[in-house]
Amino acid sequence: MTRRMVMAATLALSVGAVSLLAQGPGQGRGGPGRGPGGMGPGGPGGPGVLARVHQLEDLTDAQKEQIRALAEEGRRGGDPGAGVRTTEQKLQAAVLANSPDLQAIETLKTALVTAQAAELDHRVGMMQKIAQILTPAQRQQLLEKQAAGPRGRGRHQSPSH
Repeated sequence: MTRRMVMAATLALSVGAVSLLAQGPGQGRGGPGRGPGGMGPGGPGGPGVLARVHQLEDLTDAQKEQIRALAEEGRRGGDPGAGVRTTEQKLQAAVLANSPDLQAIETLKTALVTAQAAELDHRVGMMQKIAQILTPAQRQQLLEKQAAGPRGRGRHQSPSH
């Protein structure tokens, strides 16, 4: 029984740590650009996708207006990440309780996966809407900016030591 609790606690803490590490520096919850439904870093448009879209030099006024309207729609739609954050907090509390309820932990794990899937669906939907606004050349520019990542480095490259 104790071994199962330790494994459950390790799993829950790992899930939280992985999500924090995946965000990268400056992209934590409540960080820059992360308002309810915001589309800045970590928002439903994906990490920095709206900021990168605004960096495109050849956006027409009509495209800018469509993107602004899409961002506003996202803000009005609420924060799809709120369910993930709330469920993560509940899961952590359940795992760290004096007498962890394994059934409740399993239920919260399932709820967390469901909330993460809903957040991903929303983010992908927003990215698809943005892609429909852009020309093929602009989408290619956006891909190049995404590949460059922060400070010109690729996202998965580690700094030299």
